[in-house]
Amino acid sequence: MVCINTPEEYISEPGAINKVAEYVSRAVEQNKRKVLIIWSKTPRALLNTVIAEQLFSAGIEFEEVVFEDFPTEKKARECAEAAIHYQAAVIIGLGGGRVMDVTKAAGTFSKLPVITIPTVASTCAAWAAVSIIYTDKGDFDQFLFNKKSARFIIADTNIIANAPVRYLKSGIVDTMAKWYEPVYRETCSFTMNISQYTAKLAFDYLNAHGVEVIENIQNGIIDENTVQTIDCIIYLAGNIGSFVGKEAFSGKAHPFYHSSRRFRSTYVRYHGEIVAFALVAQGIYEGRSQEEIDERLDIFEKFDNTYTLEELGLSGKEQIITIAERIQSQFEGSEVNNLETVRLVEAFEKVDRLVKDRRT
Repeated sequence: MVCINTPEEYISEPGAINKVAEYVSRAVEQNKRKVLIIWSKTPRALLNTVIAEQLFSAGIEFEEVVFEDFPTEKKARECAEAAIHYQAAVIIGLGGGRVMDVTKAAGTFSKLPVITIPTVASTCAAWAAVSIIYTDKGDFDQFLFNKKSARFIIADTNIIANAPVRYLKSGIVDTMAKWYEPVYRETCSFTMNISQYTAKLAFDYLNAHGVEVIENIQNGIIDENTVQTIDCIIYLAGNIGSFVGKEAFSGKAHPFYHSSRRFRSTYVRYHGEIVAFALVAQGIYEGRSQEEIDERLDIFEKFDNTYTLEELGLSGKEQIITIAERIQSQFEGSEVNNLETVRLVEAFEKVDRLVKDRRT
């Protein structure tokens, strides 16, 4: 059996932020025109006026939660309780990936529909039906698989393109991970084939147009390629995870990211920046040719996403041994194998050396 968990609509265009009231009106009942907005400080400062004016004109009341720090289960449940107490009909999440995750989880706990409004395209979090839940200290805690994706996703490509370009670079590499990371088998299910071909479509487009899009954005140019790049990151990458079957397939890159977050020193790097390092390490671990490894480094280098261990915030062998052990035990559901730990650590150290060698 295949379940498809997707939004009702995905709106991606310049000026989409001006349609918020229209879509909120479609999501609320006529006699229950209240919403709870969850946003962080920067998006609130940027968009408070345009959102408030729209909702006021449409006769929709709202309460707000200014979100800070990490999307913990406790915070998600508090947001859910706030929405229920306020008698909100919808929860809106407006901001980056952490806001998206806590909003989707709050929707699950409150059983209320969710509208996501991403202000950056650094991950597919606005679409994905999973919430990444952290501890209060910022360490990875759990995957919360939400029964429903956001009802509407409103992606204003002008707002996203005008965010610091580092977010978009990180998002491009994180989307490429959807092609590199899965361990594809010779005999794949129909579900896996959908994911595989969608990942290849996104990868090929970003590899062909990503650098030009970044350069254009830095020169104040936002065109159709910009929109399609953002669609690759949010829509295609999100859609890959929308097809839920019996197979579970994953590589080492995202487990490396989640495992590394137990060290606060890694917070200097964005999600995709850490994933990029681990994608190269995964290739080494899998025994890929040096030509393939160099090709990955060449591509990531174009998006300023080649880092040493120290630049990721990791110093000392104990930390990477801990990460290797955690990848095995927590993400693969098996006991820690010392030989596998050594192989993983060697792969991490080799990436570090390769990056340094390319700079000399």
